[in-house]
Amino acid sequence: MFALHESIKYHAKYGRKVFGAFLDFSKAFDKVRHNALLKKLLYKQVPISVVLLLKNWYGRLCCCVKWNKAMGQWFSILCGVRQGGVLSPYLYAIYVDDLINELRSSGYGAHIGSVFVGVCFMPTI
Repeated sequence: MFALHESIKYHAKYGRKVFGAFLDFSKAFDKVRHNALLKKLLYKQVPISVVLLLKNWYGRLCCCVKWNKAMGQWFSILCGVRQGGVLSPYLYAIYVDDLINELRSSGYGAHIGSVFVGVCFMPTI
């Protein structure tokens, strides 16, 4: 919040316009595609044993819908990292790293000195 506030104040002081885009990442962990995550882990040279462990862990996820006493058919879960998992924030960070790097190299986004602060994550209240 401090970086955002100071950036707006700085540009307003010089009469410049400030534009912002805000994304709701509250359901973001649910959108992580398992196959894309595994490819990114391999690209980042994560040890193959770790990638295979995660492939095995996430590749076996399935669920069904239960309503009253009736259960639907089981189906595979192809997206999402585990909510509340210790590893999940790190996996998500690797998943969105390309997006952040693309923004950084685009020339858009805020900088404080030479430090890129164009992406700020704020906790949900």
